[in-house]
Amino acid sequence: MALQLTGAAKTDSIANLQVRLPVVVIGGGLTAIDTATESLAYYPVQVEKFLSRYEVLVAERGVAAVRAGWSAAETEDRRGVHRPRRGDPAERAAAARDGSQPRIADLVNSWGGVTIAYRRRLIDAPSYTLNHEEVALALQEGIRFAESLTPRGVEIDAYGARQALRLTHHVAGEASIA
Repeated sequence: MALQLTGAAKTDSIANLQVRLPVVVIGGGLTAIDTATESLAYYPVQVEKFLSRYEVLVAERGVAAVRAGWSAAETEDRRGVHRPRRGDPAERAAAARDGSQPRIADLVNSWGGVTIAYRRRLIDAPSYTLNHEEVALALQEGIRFAESLTPRGVEIDAYGARQALRLTHHVAGEASIA
């Protein structure tokens, strides 16, 4: 909701939020559902906005000048942005040819996707008990729901960004590291 309200998804927005895949949202409430669905919708917009701006700058200044100010972390992060772009135009062209909607969510899921991690079962989640229709729509959009998981730690990469989330999976009252 906040991405919509701030206009971050608009092509002329200069919002600096960077979503990296895979996205893991922790929690089982309606805010978790909203965050997950917005992340799924925003990621392709973010990639397109970055690449459109990047292409304009490269045309004006050249690749070397554009990348000269990038840190090692930014260079690595930008490589990840270019990877999805290769699948997106092909999907859009196939959809146009078939007269259907592009399956962008399927592409995002193939690049890591969006998962909600919750400590209980889906049917016990506040989002499900308060508004199961919204949960069903999120699942239809491609959001994954991982049950019985508790966060135990975050692994950090060489640049200080999250690399992995360590979770404990609860099975029949016992916990094991997943």
